[in-house]
Amino acid sequence: MSYDLEVYGKVSLTARELAKVVSSVRGLKATVDRRSQTISSIMHKRGRAIAFELDGPDQLEPEDIPEGWTEVADATVLYSIHVPYDVQSGAGGFSFSVDGPNLAAATAFAARLAERVDGTVIDPQDDEPPAPEPEPDPAPEPEPERPRFLHLRWFRLLDDVNDKDLAEIYLRTAREFFPPGVPSRFGTYEPFQGRFPRDDDAKFDAMYRDDCFIGDLILAGKPIEHGTIDGWTNDLRQRTQSVRLKFEFDRLVKLKALDAIEPFFVALAERTGSFFAFAEVNTSRYATAQRFMAVKRDDPWSGLPTEPQWLTWFGPEYAELVAPHLDPTRMAATSLGTLHRWTKHPAEVDELRALSGDPWIPAAFRGVIDPTTDERCGKAAEVMPESLRYPAPGSPQALRIEAHYARMREIEANARKRAAEGHR
Repeated sequence: MSYDLEVYGKVSLTARELAKVVSSVRGLKATVDRRSQTISSIMHKRGRAIAFELDGPDQLEPEDIPEGWTEVADATVLYSIHVPYDVQSGAGGFSFSVDGPNLAAATAFAARLAERVDGTVIDPQDDEPPAPEPEPDPAPEPEPERPRFLHLRWFRLLDDVNDKDLAEIYLRTAREFFPPGVPSRFGTYEPFQGRFPRDDDAKFDAMYRDDCFIGDLILAGKPIEHGTIDGWTNDLRQRTQSVRLKFEFDRLVKLKALDAIEPFFVALAERTGSFFAFAEVNTSRYATAQRFMAVKRDDPWSGLPTEPQWLTWFGPEYAELVAPHLDPTRMAATSLGTLHRWTKHPAEVDELRALSGDPWIPAAFRGVIDPTTDERCGKAAEVMPESLRYPAPGSPQALRIEAHYARMREIEANARKRAAEGHR
């Protein structure tokens, strides 16, 4: 190991010329090897101990100059000076040090040599080439446009035991008004058991009636991104039943299907007896402005969405409540409900806010957001149709729901009993 100094210069000296430079430093003497015509040693005159070693001159090409060292950019030769380290061993291991007089002699010689060869001394232990000038950042590429999604959802109240017609109504309406809504695959789990056109429509209806007690019927296959039809059983707390569809918006544009969205939306709302439905365009694959209860509570319905949505449908009870707060020129009523449409074209929330103002509907119609639960509702809206609240204990509706669950418990108990007897 050695402490190194480098002299970059423009003159290539002979061994004799280098010896003269060594001699110009007080107390140093150089020995020249006549055969190789190189400096074989550089010693202190007193004590004849080696002071340092010298290599060079070595010829340089432009690519040999470290990048960024502008002060030696025109050098043609390199001289390398090596001062050996003293190695000492002790209880803590080995230690390395450089002899002070040797380093002082080498530094003095390097300065004299640099003057002689019109060069520059570089100490590799201290000097690093300056960092290159950073290249200018390329112009940022425009961010790819985020895909947009159309979310469609219909809600109806599920109070009757035999509400098993939702799948049949959905498929019949999609075939009539909105072919992109007809799934190519369907089932209750993957891999999906049903497939169109291999299967007939009766299988779609039968699968829902037979297999969707509690569980959902899942709709898949392009252009549907995802879809579900809620199972048909009653739920003591969450008594609503819904159809959910999600499409990548650009696919519908390519299919030239935008004009068919509204007729399909209204027809399915009417045929299912939906109390509320919405069509929302946004850039989220999963989220919409419709917030749901953070946990199941006595109220099965949280309230209206937090933001305006392109299309909304209100059943007769809801329509009567919201009518004083919405522009009647944007509403179209039928005997089965009322459609509210902000724009003729599918529009996102920023455009709708500009039209609706903030809030689009009084806060009392919307659920109270619980900030600790991912913006879900912690409390149901103050204003909603009474039919959407859980029936009062002892009311005919509450007794009917309780009777239904009593029958379900009896059926499950009998099934477990038969299974146990079969294992005996």
